[in-house]
Amino acid sequence: MRAVSNHLKPRLTLLPVLLLASILFAFSKHAGAGALYKWVDENGQIRYSDRLPAKQVKKKHQQLNSQGVVLSTKEAAKSDEELAVEAEAKRKLEEQEAKEAKLKEIQYQKDQVLLLTFSSEEELGLARDDRLEVLDSVITLINKSIAATQQQLQQLMTSADEIYLSKGKEVPGGLAQKIEHFTGKLESRYAQLELKMEKKDQINEQYALDLARYRELTAEKSKD
Repeated sequence: MRAVSNHLKPRLTLLPVLLLASILFAFSKHAGAGALYKWVDENGQIRYSDRLPAKQVKKKHQQLNSQGVVLSTKEAAKSDEELAVEAEAKRKLEEQEAKEAKLKEIQYQKDQVLLLTFSSEEELGLARDDRLEVLDSVITLINKSIAATQQQLQQLMTSADEIYLSKGKEVPGGLAQKIEHFTGKLESRYAQLELKMEKKDQINEQYALDLARYRELTAEKSKD
């Protein structure tokens, strides 16, 4: 293809304008003229007509008035894939909004319980102390049980060593079962103790959170 000479370029750039002007002139001469449409065809060429081709209905096009002013623009219809992506995005957004609304409602209910249950920070601290006191009593009992179990286990192991193992004899089944029983019992007691100690940490952490939230709520309430 030969290059377009410089003296022809201005004429080429005027072609779409001249084409539209001639179409508008002819269009305005028709009495009761309807809409004028503008679109870009599959070859990238700008087209004008008072009738929109059926294949162009779902594609991007514009409606012009008799002066060539754009009255409306219709974007191309979205593909099934695009619609599916939009639907999924909408579903996720609605799901997130519902989750946030639920969390907000849960927080509101917790706030109401906090405000209705305690009338001061001191009461909040006393409630924490009461829970810790009960828990400490349980921990004391577990520690006593651990001490007793350790003593029983030590006695059994001493007997097994002195009477049998030190003499090269096999520990009889009955004694071995007792040692196994108290060993398992001791492990269970230590596991219980660990859970109770974790519970104490949780109570203290929850108290710190409740106290901070209580201060926020009472500060907001005092402003109203």
